[in-house]
Amino acid sequence: MNMKYLTIFAFVTSFILPGKIARAQETKLPYGFANCTTRAHDSGYYMRNAAAFLATARAQRGLDPQEDFSAPYYVRVFIRIVRQDNGTLPGCTVAEALQNFNEMNVQYSGHNICFQLAGIDFIDDTYLNNFNNSSNLESVYPNYIRNNNLDVNGAITIFVHYNFLNNSSSSGTAYGIPNNFFSVARWAATDAGVHSIFGHEMGHCLGLYHTFEDNLGAENVTRNASNVCHDCDVDGDLCCDTPADYADSQDNTSSTTCNYSGTQTDVCGIRYQPSVSNIMSYQPWECISFSSSALTSNQRTRMHAAIVDPLGPIFTRVAEDNLVLGSVNASTNAVRLYTAKGNISANAGATISHSAASQAYYAAGLSISFGPGTSFTPGAAGVVQASIAGCN
Repeated sequence: MNMKYLTIFAFVTSFILPGKIARAQETKLPYGFANCTTRAHDSGYYMRNAAAFLATARAQRGLDPQEDFSAPYYVRVFIRIVRQDNGTLPGCTVAEALQNFNEMNVQYSGHNICFQLAGIDFIDDTYLNNFNNSSNLESVYPNYIRNNNLDVNGAITIFVHYNFLNNSSSSGTAYGIPNNFFSVARWAATDAGVHSIFGHEMGHCLGLYHTFEDNLGAENVTRNASNVCHDCDVDGDLCCDTPADYADSQDNTSSTTCNYSGTQTDVCGIRYQPSVSNIMSYQPWECISFSSSALTSNQRTRMHAAIVDPLGPIFTRVAEDNLVLGSVNASTNAVRLYTAKGNISANAGATISHSAASQAYYAAGLSISFGPGTSFTPGAAGVVQASIAGCN
């Protein structure tokens, strides 16, 4: 077997402690919180009753709607670090991207969601590297990504830009809720004080709203369903186990003690007590949880519902349990992903060939094996990578 340029990676997803990889902190952060530009659209919420949808979807798949899945969903992720046309000014380093990715996996692991890193590459595109016009975030920039096939087919794609809104304001955006790609600003991806930006934007891709969302109405504080002010099931972020929040509540939270001291009340006169650790809030970076407590049970339900929605953008980006390869003959530069939660193997007699500009990424949670009819001969513009990646 010709193994030219076959690279075996073990992308670490073993839940490292944040902050262990040195990251730049050269200037004061533009914001001490996730100043995300993702917004709920006026067309209404995505999946208002997520619990009912999830129960129905699971029942249709022959699963008990009252029981949670016993094994995590393996959601495929591909990271694209953007550079100028000439290969300069990357949005971050590979090490910084991996640090952010691992931190995100820690925060989601307790919710039966595992992010499987299918691959990381650099993409040289000066226009993409400088998404600086806020008026283009609604349609121009996401259409540019889609129309130029920059989002990797079969994965949630993470773009890290050198200049995203001039690297001085927004920390990132998911462009829509839900969605299959998001962008992150360099300052948020590279600063040692930020440990939740990947996880925040990923939440939007998986159907979550900001905890202070008020697109269809500001959420009241009470969680007593018999109270006339009860509205957490129809207003706010649609998650009744996330405390009601409001815009700019982080201004009343100490980044040192993480104590909230605000006195603002809802329309019923009840004082807000927002979560200071939830990843979908704008609370100080220092206060967002490093663990799965960054998310709640209701948020998990919304994400699971988004994942199993056959008409949604995530459904085709979840790895199957095991993958058995048929014959493959690839030489063009399209990114191709071959992933599995467990094992990847080849059918007896299958021939697998990657040559010329082929860009092939194999990722499995347990093992990858190729038969004797395998030939990897990528050229200078091609790559073949195989990695054991997952949460097993």
